[in-house]
Amino acid sequence: MTDLGRDFDTMISQLRPAPCIQSATIDPSPSLPVVDNVSFESLQADGGGIVTCINVAYSRSLLEFGITHPDVRVSSMLIIDSPRTASGSNLDDQARGHRTYQRFQTLAEVHGSKAQLIIADNDSAPIPGSVFSKIELDYGNPLVPGVVHPGPEHTRRAEDES
Repeated sequence: MTDLGRDFDTMISQLRPAPCIQSATIDPSPSLPVVDNVSFESLQADGGGIVTCINVAYSRSLLEFGITHPDVRVSSMLIIDSPRTASGSNLDDQARGHRTYQRFQTLAEVHGSKAQLIIADNDSAPIPGSVFSKIELDYGNPLVPGVVHPGPEHTRRAEDES
């Protein structure tokens, strides 16, 4: 857990969600982030761009830790929905989004086929890179190309599951 905490602190330092953050680690009991001695639960209550960046840093740290420590069982797939939307649009927010995508790019370049990263974003990646593929979805084309919808008779609503 110490290694994961160190990796998370490094990720926070690189993404710089807020200049005031002094420390970041992982609480070994629930295996959740602690930032400046504030629990993950308390951080989540605040919401906003800083918390979004902390969530992305935590998820990325877990993903990369699982890749580099095969004895640790964590998913090798990460799906992130709109990482820049909650971050805001001023220059600092845009720079944070840029740094976030740079880390995504580094992950893909270093670990390639060992992980799958899906980022749902309203805009294209803010940095150029051959590791990013773009799939545009809209009302007329709501599915990933090549994935056939099985039809309504073969689907179930999550709300109906018990």
